[in-house]
Amino acid sequence: MNTLNIVGIGGGTGLPMLLAGLADDTAVDLSAIVTVSDNGGSSGRLSESFAMPAVGDLRNCLVALSGSDSRLADIFQYRFAAGGGLEGHALGNLIVAALFLKTGSLMQAIELASQLLPIRGRALAATETPSTLCAAFEDGTTVRGESHITAAGRAIARVWLEPHCPPACPGVLEAIRAADAIVLAPGSLYTSLIPNLLVAGVADAIRRSAAVKILVCNLMTQPGETDGFSASDHLRVVEQSLGRNVVEFCVVNSALPQQGATDVKTGAAEPVACDLVRIRSLGAIPVMADLLTRKCDKIRHNPARLGRLIVRIARERAMPAVHSLHLKDSYGVVSECLN
Repeated sequence: MNTLNIVGIGGGTGLPMLLAGLADDTAVDLSAIVTVSDNGGSSGRLSESFAMPAVGDLRNCLVALSGSDSRLADIFQYRFAAGGGLEGHALGNLIVAALFLKTGSLMQAIELASQLLPIRGRALAATETPSTLCAAFEDGTTVRGESHITAAGRAIARVWLEPHCPPACPGVLEAIRAADAIVLAPGSLYTSLIPNLLVAGVADAIRRSAAVKILVCNLMTQPGETDGFSASDHLRVVEQSLGRNVVEFCVVNSALPQQGATDVKTGAAEPVACDLVRIRSLGAIPVMADLLTRKCDKIRHNPARLGRLIVRIARERAMPAVHSLHLKDSYGVVSECLN
């Protein structure tokens, strides 16, 4: 079986779920392009102290690429509960920050950190330039800093990076050009996914790539960021950066979360609705699948199901004679059933 070059783009909790579902597939050559504009928590403190890009999302991706049995990867996730300035810091963030200070390069820091872990694939920062994510709201107000955007709780009109269009990290554009599949991963839409598309050359490289482009929608709306958003609303926002008819498949979860799931706040978050006709009108094929994990009380994508579905879409696109995605209705909907 030919190796598939798959590039996942995003940040937050969604991109690591995608990577975890693909990392064990020996027929996949996997790369992650990760946002580095988070200014909250441990990442934000280190970024401010050392004038470096945020590393928290990169740490999570390195861990996801290490598989589920790595004790060292578990240690990377250890978060200090106390200790004179250490409180709240994840150990992996401190290690990457130390490697950055030693080498003067985030790219080299990530390469060295990758050598410490049983990495299957590679993680790339979208940019090595420390950047601030800014947002303009529909009421005309603006705010600077990723952590303040969602907290503002106002409808977002647009986001941008300062400095404008920072240069892509070495290897990012090359990974996109070589991809067989580009997956816009789930995660915070405006604050985890879109910042990657604002890095110089990234959106253009995606548009020009011959790879199949897949958007994986979030399971739930995000209070303060995507209140009331349907799947087509997620696609519409992505198209503001990439243009129409670039995303070919829009993947949406078809299962409802279990009662008592801890991520659901009454009246705040709700399942992202799959408005099939609208998705199709925006130029993408909707793909509905049960993608919920049932192994914890949090609402998360099931990594294995998501990974298998992405591989099947990519192979169907590469080998259209293999009709693995076979159930299409009059709206062009592809229904995928995974056990």
